[in-house]
Amino acid sequence: MPISCFAADFNPEAIFYLAKYNAEAGVKSIEQNWQKIDILAPQMHTVIFNNNSAKIIGGFGPKLKKAISDHSLKVMPLVANANFNQSIMHKLLVSPSQQDRVITGLVYLAKRDKYIGWQFDFENINYQDKDLYSAFIEKASKSFKKNNLILTVAAIARSVDYEDTDAFLNWGGAYDYKKLSESADFISLMAYDDPQSKGPVASIEYVKKILDYIKDKIPPEKLSLGVPLYYWKWNADTNKKVGSGFFNNVMVIITNFLHTINFDESLAVSSLSYSYNNRNYKIWFEDKKSFKVKMDIIKENNLRGFSAWLLGGEDPAIWTLLDKNS
Repeated sequence: MPISCFAADFNPEAIFYLAKYNAEAGVKSIEQNWQKIDILAPQMHTVIFNNNSAKIIGGFGPKLKKAISDHSLKVMPLVANANFNQSIMHKLLVSPSQQDRVITGLVYLAKRDKYIGWQFDFENINYQDKDLYSAFIEKASKSFKKNNLILTVAAIARSVDYEDTDAFLNWGGAYDYKKLSESADFISLMAYDDPQSKGPVASIEYVKKILDYIKDKIPPEKLSLGVPLYYWKWNADTNKKVGSGFFNNVMVIITNFLHTINFDESLAVSSLSYSYNNRNYKIWFEDKKSFKVKMDIIKENNLRGFSAWLLGGEDPAIWTLLDKNS
């Protein structure tokens, strides 16, 4: 069924991430909104090395398992290098035998637990390992396809071919978007955590810049736009970032402090200003308005859909934009 607030032919695939540290809120959101979640993507599995042998650890708690079972959700878990440790990733990428071990383990777990596949969320990869990572994705994809599983990739966003910054050298530079999209079923592009921002997690100008760079590298039908559901908090006096949080935290501040709220049209993000202990703070937060702007961008670019971080942290009003029963 079409999404009611958009044109009848616009029905973006809705992927929602869930993390262990926010699992209780995530499960509550599942219970309330499960019909509007196309794919649930919990981030609870990691790759570690034990005595130079790669091992997959992690899993779901009983409440999450029950929610998944009760509502027959499609599940595509994430698997990451533990703590986004760069040396773990390098050890894996230079060892074909350890790659085979990980791939075999992931196939086994997916079949045992009835996952539709996996999303590889390997991060903090040095850019010099870019080709090794692309080859690993290609190898894994072939194995997954033989087992009727999907393989997708969470990729850090960038908008340049190269720059001498940590954000590029150890984070965004390791992803050959074109090669990855040729192997993977789709890419979830993390178009948030703007490293240059002194305000929002992801202004609309930042998102547009990324999409302009990526347009000839990832086909739109293989691009799921990463959408943030969390905020950054700044000390307004020093202009330093001092925290982050979710929409429920915003509501606590609104309830307990004198404040002002504005929606910045140029950034397409809302801000909350308030004072506490003689300090002034500004929070740039995601709400229904900013979410709607990003949905419009997805529609304009004919993208596959969105991948939202993090379930349980959202403005509850966003679900009215995803009403698939109308």
